[in-house]
Amino acid sequence: TVARPVDHIAFRARFDLKIELDRVDGSLRVNPIQIAVDDTPLRIRGRVGASLYRSARAAGAPPSAIQEYLRAIGTQMSINDIGSDATFDLIVEHRRAETGETEMGRLIYAGVERGDRKTQLLRWSVAGTDQWFEASGVGRSTGEMLMPVNGRLTSPFGYRRHPILGYRRLHTGLDIAAGHGTPIRAAASGTVNYSGRNGGYGNYVRIAHSGGIQTAYAHMSRIAVSSGTRVTQGQVIGYVGSTGMSTGPHLHYEMIRGGQKIDPRSVRYIENAQLSGPELQRFRSTLAGLMQVEPGAALARRERPRDLDTASADQPRRADRSRS
Repeated sequence: TVARPVDHIAFRARFDLKIELDRVDGSLRVNPIQIAVDDTPLRIRGRVGASLYRSARAAGAPPSAIQEYLRAIGTQMSINDIGSDATFDLIVEHRRAETGETEMGRLIYAGVERGDRKTQLLRWSVAGTDQWFEASGVGRSTGEMLMPVNGRLTSPFGYRRHPILGYRRLHTGLDIAAGHGTPIRAAASGTVNYSGRNGGYGNYVRIAHSGGIQTAYAHMSRIAVSSGTRVTQGQVIGYVGSTGMSTGPHLHYEMIRGGQKIDPRSVRYIENAQLSGPELQRFRSTLAGLMQVEPGAALARRERPRDLDTASADQPRRADRSRS
């Protein structure tokens, strides 16, 4: 029935950190112990053969990485056009602790070699958004436009009787009813080219996107961005209100392509980007470094030299595993 004090506790706090607590002179003292981690990425190459998926699995690629690889390569070519003699090349984030545990992360490189033709794609983050960039520094991401506000669609794009003017005319956007002050988010990344009062639109924001597409947001109670601001998809740009010619709190959401207003629900978003300057230099340096990684090097067994006599013999092996 007598309480016995804890003398020692040890646990894995993080992949690269162990914590030990020891009782010293009646008090517990914390001793953090760093665990060495080799973060050499895992590179997997092989012949496509009869099935790219099965060949990559047989070479040791995890299913999630293969799915990412197929999606990335699919933005450049049809998977069915990759011949059996082609070579697949993928690189996955990989960490190996000195205690033996491993962690597999995201696919960071996807490549295909078909004779003299080579496709190289590197995952790169621009304005907080990841997308695949070609070796030249040109990137492209494709996806649906984000619905800018959570609410109920009360009026679609098309001809209708105007609720205030009383006559039939083209409704050039979508009306989405939502509570006053509900956040309005950018449908896609772009640059704000108008922010302020705009007649019957009330408080109004317009964003220019790549591909000649613009989106517009009207009747805001408050605007959260200014002209010239670069915004990312999902960023709050204002709040629902009923300014201008409006009968109640809602968002009037428009899309403009080539100067013509179109139904926002009819468009898939395609964004192209071109890296330049120091960013392009960092991109090329990262790609060149990854190309120096030997296939399977991340799986090599970590060894520590037993003494100074063996250290020099082990040095080349450690150098092979180092990340470029």
